[in-house]
Amino acid sequence: MAKPQRPPIAWTPTSRRRVVAERRQAAESAQKTLDRLADTASLLAHDSAAVRLTAVQALVRLADEDPAYRQACIDTLCSALRAMPAPRPDNDHKGGEQWRAWRGDRACRHAVLSVIAAHLRPGAVISWRGYDLDFSDVVFDSGEPAPASADSQHGSAGNSPGFTGPGLTGARVSFADAEFAGGEVSFAGATFAAGEVSFAGATFSGARVSFAGARFAAGEVSFAGAVFVAGEVNFAGAMFSGAKVTLLGAEFAGGAVSFAGAEFSGGKVSFCSRFTGGTVAFLGSRFTGGAVGFLGAEFSGGQVGFLDAEFSGGQVGFVGAVFAGSEVSFIGAEFSGATVSFVGAKFELGMVSFVGADFTGGEVRFPWTEFSGSEVRFSGANFDGGQMGFAQAKFSGGEVDFTSVHFSSGMVDFSGALLWSAPPSFDDWATSRPACLQLPARYMVA
Repeated sequence: MAKPQRPPIAWTPTSRRRVVAERRQAAESAQKTLDRLADTASLLAHDSAAVRLTAVQALVRLADEDPAYRQACIDTLCSALRAMPAPRPDNDHKGGEQWRAWRGDRACRHAVLSVIAAHLRPGAVISWRGYDLDFSDVVFDSGEPAPASADSQHGSAGNSPGFTGPGLTGARVSFADAEFAGGEVSFAGATFAAGEVSFAGATFSGARVSFAGARFAAGEVSFAGAVFVAGEVNFAGAMFSGAKVTLLGAEFAGGAVSFAGAEFSGGKVSFCSRFTGGTVAFLGSRFTGGAVGFLGAEFSGGQVGFLDAEFSGGQVGFVGAVFAGSEVSFIGAEFSGATVSFVGAKFELGMVSFVGADFTGGEVRFPWTEFSGSEVRFSGANFDGGQMGFAQAKFSGGEVDFTSVHFSSGMVDFSGALLWSAPPSFDDWATSRPACLQLPARYMVA
């Protein structure tokens, strides 16, 4: 005969009441926290900058104290940045109500960015790495530094970590040495209008970071020394029209970086970087002005693609670049007006492909370039204008393929080649070679 079921020894009326009381207390505590979060968030829209700064500090404390509400606090802080900023006064009067409102708004925005940047650095006592950060449509500009005064001493936001500049209107936003190790960080649609924004030394090791549709209109954005080892960084549709963007000493060791559909119409973008793995894609990008440089860049692994990109203006330079193992592709690219230069570049290993590219204008130059081991392919390309020159170039090894190329106009000039021991391969023309193709008058061997 089966024994009757009994509740666990500890399961008594007293214990049941205790569990119910604990659950009720937990629910009440959670509700109090939610009310606290809602009340604090509402203060971010207060007319007083001092009240808004106090609300920022309260949200930071809550985020640090309770990980369960950390993402909600971060979302609230980011939403304050995405709100419409106070308009900058048109006049030079610095003591009026509009001026104080503008300065107060900038103080709060810089305070928010400051605490976020501080929590992303390796030395942060409490880390916010791995959480989602949404800076979509935020405007980063320098404004005009305000002179120190009694009201500018209110609070301590003026020299908070990550910003420099006098008063509450520091002109530098810094995510230097930050670690983006997970989660999603969005600068989609953001505007970099002036001042300096720094990601120098930052590590992107697993996060999805988006600058999609961002506008780099003025000022300077630095990724100097940044490391991209995994995850995704997206500049799709971004517009580079006047800012200086530098990746001096950056390393692309894995993951994916996309500039698909980006437009480079002004300013300067410098990729003085090492590419050892992963992919960097300029699919369908448009180069219409400004300067994009890969000065001294090292391509030893991974893939860099300019598929279907348009080079119609400005300058793109691979001066002193070393191609030692990567796949670099210009398949289907259109060269109609830009100047693309490979001065002093070295093609040692890997593959560089111009298969199916159209050369209808502009200039592509390979002076003092060394072809010693890479595969460089132009097969199927169309030369219908523009200039391509190989002055002082050295062809000593590897494979440079010009077979199945269509020559109709423009000029492809090999006459100034310095070394011709491993010359490019061409079609076997039955009668005479195209007039727009000039070869060396004599083969020069080592």
